[in-house]
Amino acid sequence: MVDVPTLLAVTVGATATSGALLVYAWFTDRQTPALAIWAIGYLVGALGTALIVARGNINNFWSIDVANALLIAGYGLMWKGARAFEGRATPTAYVFVGSAIWLAVCQIEALHSSLSARIATVSLFMLSYTLLTGLELIRSSEKQLMSRWPLIVVIAIHAVVFFSRVLWPGRLALLLAGSVHPLSVMALVAFEILFHSFCAAFLLTSLARERIELRYKRASLTDPLTGVSNRRAFEENGSRLLQRSTISNQPIALIAFDLDRFKAINDSHGHAAGDRVLCKFCDVVAESMRPDDLFGRIGGEEFCCLLTNVSLVGAITMAERVRRRFSEMEIDVGTGRLRATVSAGVTVAGQGSRDLLVLLSAADKALYRAKESGRNRTEVAQPDLAATDRRPVSLKIN
Repeated sequence: MVDVPTLLAVTVGATATSGALLVYAWFTDRQTPALAIWAIGYLVGALGTALIVARGNINNFWSIDVANALLIAGYGLMWKGARAFEGRATPTAYVFVGSAIWLAVCQIEALHSSLSARIATVSLFMLSYTLLTGLELIRSSEKQLMSRWPLIVVIAIHAVVFFSRVLWPGRLALLLAGSVHPLSVMALVAFEILFHSFCAAFLLTSLARERIELRYKRASLTDPLTGVSNRRAFEENGSRLLQRSTISNQPIALIAFDLDRFKAINDSHGHAAGDRVLCKFCDVVAESMRPDDLFGRIGGEEFCCLLTNVSLVGAITMAERVRRRFSEMEIDVGTGRLRATVSAGVTVAGQGSRDLLVLLSAADKALYRAKESGRNRTEVAQPDLAATDRRPVSLKIN
C-alpha cells in the first residue's frame, strides 16, 4: 500500500528544495530574473501542497480553497517566468486570474462539495498554465539552447497527467478517498510530480546557464560597434561556407570593402562621427545581403562579404549597388551631415580546393588597386586556386 499523505509530504520537500536551488541559481545570475520568478512559483506550489497535506488538521478553507489557489498561482508564475525569460512582460492579473476564478468557483456549493469537480477544475487551470509555459519555450527565438527541448518534453508529460485528471477526476477521487487500491495510479501521479519538480528545476537552471554561455560566445564573435561578425567569426563561418560550396559545387564570391579617407572623417568630425559612418555602411550592406550571405568587419574600416551561389557578375552587381547607395547617402553625425564613399575588391573562388585566406588576399589586392585608381570604385580579381601563380586579373568598374 502507498501512503498518500507521505507521498504528498515528500512532494512538498522536493518542490521546496527545487525552489531553493532556483533561488541560489538566481543569486549567482542576477541577469536572469526568470530564475527568481520560477523559484517563487516552486515555493508557492510547495506551500499549497503543504496545506493539502495538513488537511484534517486545519480548516477546509485553508486546505482546499487556499491550497489549490496557491497551486494554480504557482503554475501561473512558471508561465510568467517563461515569458520573462523570453523578454516578454506579463500583467500580474494574468498570473493570478486562475486562482481568482478558482476562489470564485469555491463559492458554488455544488461544485465545492464534489471532490471530482474540484479535481477537474484545479487540473484544468494547471493544464492551461502548463501548456502556455510549453508554448513560450516552443516559440523561443534561441533555438541553440540544448536544454529547451528536454524541458518541453518534461512539461508535455506533466500536461498529459493534468489532462488525464481533467478527463477522469472520479478515478483520482476514489483513490484519494481510499475506495480503490492506490498503488496503480496514485503512486504514478506522485512520482511524476517528483520527477517533474527535480527535472524541470534542473533544466530551467541549465537553460539560464546555456543562455549566458551563448551570449558570451556571441559577444566574442560580434563586433561591438556595428553588431556584425568580427574577423574571428567571419573566418570560422566563412571556412564552413566554402566547404559546403565545394561539396555542392556552387560558385562563391568574396567582396572586400574599405571606406575611403576614413581617417580624415575621424580627424575632421571626431570618432563618434566615424562610428556613425561605419554603422550606416553596415546598414547599407545589410539591405543588399541575402539570408545565406556572410558579412563581417575585418578590422578598422575594412569589411568583407562572402556570397554563396553567386556568379562573378552577381557579385560585381552587389558591390556596385552598395558602393553607389553609400556614396549617395547623407549621414547625420550630430555636428552636421556628410557624405562618404567606399572602394571594393571582388574575387570568385576557382575550381578545386577553396581557401578563404587566398580569397581574402586576392580581394585585398583588388581593393588596393581600387584605392590606387582613385577610390569610390570596384576592381575585380579572379584567382586560380589550382595554379601556383595567384596574381589577380583585374576588371575596372566605373
